[in-house]
Amino acid sequence: MRRGALVFVKVGVSLALLAYLLSTTDLAALVRRVRSGDPLLLAGALALYALVLALATWRWRLLLRAQGYQAPIGHLSASYLVATFFNNFLPSNVGGDVIRVRDGSRLTGSTTASLAIVAIDRILGLGALYLLAVVAYVFGGPTVRGLAGALPALVVLGVIFGVMGYIYVTPGIMRKVMSISRLDAFPWIRERFEVAQDAVHVYREQVATVWMAFAASVALQALVVCYYYEVARSLRIPLPLSACFLVVPLCTLVQTVPISFNGWGIRESVYIVYFRQLGLSRDSALAFSLVAAGLIVILSLSGAVVWSSRTSSTDPTPSS
Repeated sequence: MRRGALVFVKVGVSLALLAYLLSTTDLAALVRRVRSGDPLLLAGALALYALVLALATWRWRLLLRAQGYQAPIGHLSASYLVATFFNNFLPSNVGGDVIRVRDGSRLTGSTTASLAIVAIDRILGLGALYLLAVVAYVFGGPTVRGLAGALPALVVLGVIFGVMGYIYVTPGIMRKVMSISRLDAFPWIRERFEVAQDAVHVYREQVATVWMAFAASVALQALVVCYYYEVARSLRIPLPLSACFLVVPLCTLVQTVPISFNGWGIRESVYIVYFRQLGLSRDSALAFSLVAAGLIVILSLSGAVVWSSRTSSTDPTPSS
């Protein structure tokens, strides 16, 4: 019941925000903006996002291979498409990760090990987003650096990623936390903690692989920004590329906060704030956000096709 109430609240927040934003925007201008979209540029944007999915799948495979697990790229691609579908249609930004953890556990023999791999994959992606935002802020010029809230957000996120990085490079710190919190007194928790620790230890030893995965993450997130930039170009919105490299990562990081339905409403609100500071209209911000997110939702429907075509499997999902 509590989970259902939380979903209801998230949907309510998104609907309320979208209703307010649409009611305070020139809808006629919004419709004209969407109708004026260049189909060829939109097709190019979709091609870029398809490349994003392919690169993300390759990164996942790289992290699995570092742990000694071999997986056909076709199998992982299908799983990633299904995960993308669930990310867009479940009331959580990590719904698709559950699918990947489940599918990965059939390769690793352990749900905990699969969870650790997917968690590292997700953290590398968020870290790459942060790096792109910092670079854009430093080199984007006065207009980009003058965007309200950008510097405080980067500082807060920098502290968060700094703490996570310190934990990663400092062996034993989480074991001390487990001991202080007395969580190691519970066998079930202790066993799974050891499995996760083993997975992280492997990545500490395979420095080159982790850096390669991070480089892939940077390239991937840069492609995501280029996808949004192509959407802006297709809608004839004069959004500077330098600003796009700051605004899109910041918005993506902000919408991971689980207070709405997959960021709907929050994402549009953030874009309106930044677009207005860049001298762009409210309707262009809404058109940009809705079209970009809508195209991703449409593309993710291919994951539903893959999901529905999967035959029922009797393979038990590992529980350790």
